Amino acid sequence: MKRKNILTFGLASILVLAGVNLHGQNNNNENKNEEEKNIADEAEAKWHNPDYRAYLKSFDDLIKLSDAYAENKLRLALSNYQTGRSIIQKMREDIQRFKEEAAEAKYLNEKWYWQTIDRKAREERIIQMKKQEAKLKAVTFFTRAINHLDDINNKKVRESDKFKELTADVYRDWIIQQTDLGNIPQTVDLLERYMKIDPKYEQEVSPHRYLSSAYGFKEAILNKYNAGTEQERLFYKKKKNEHLLRATELKYKKDSPEYEQILDEVNRDEIIAIGNN
Repeated sequence: MKRKNILTFGLASILVLAGVNLHGQNNNNENKNEEEKNIADEAEAKWHNPDYRAYLKSFDDLIKLSDAYAENKLRLALSNYQTGRSIIQKMREDIQRFKEEAAEAKYLNEKWYWQTIDRKAREERIIQMKKQEAKLKAVTFFTRAINHLDDINNKKVRESDKFKELTADVYRDWIIQQTDLGNIPQTVDLLERYMKIDPKYEQEVSPHRYLSSAYGFKEAILNKYNAGTEQERLFYKKKKNEHLLRATELKYKKDSPEYEQILDEVNRDEIIAIGNN
């Protein structure tokens, strides 16, 4: 019995000693790595030149692969997106307050109907001015957010739900505001990119509706000014009809009367286009 205890103690002692040695070895490795890093940093510091501009950016761009860089860019994108959203929200609150004050005001100097019409027209112009100013400011912040997101090359981050959801939110609001501002052709690229973020976004009705309108707008501009080539006009027509049908399918299903009606319109549109050639 005593011999067994001695053996057990001996084995335990060996394991403890081995653990101590391994721990000490790990510490030594860590210290060595830290020392090598410090030496490398000191050597790099000697090359510091604030005026240096690299001709080739490939090496410097490697920093975009780091988790820290990606998280910082995500934070900046979110901050700019939230600022843009706040601008839109404040604008809506200001307009609501303006409408309420206008409705409660007494216009004793208005003796004629045309005076009331002029006042309401002025009020509407003020409202539209407030909307345009806010939307332009918001688009500036949404664009900054997009630029920050585009700078992220970290694959793990780009494939995360957090990245995809923020990107979708930013794209969506940018598209909405640009459409309201009349910058319809500019929305095409981002609408196409929006639906490629994740398969679930292709299943949404609205991006297809927006894309159909945007392609239809571009087609109409070419036809109006007799610009572009025939191939370009046909391309826009086909893309317009493709997304119109897809939106209808997602909203009403293929076996619905709504889809059948849109399909008839698309067929007539394309037959007319062929006939004009």
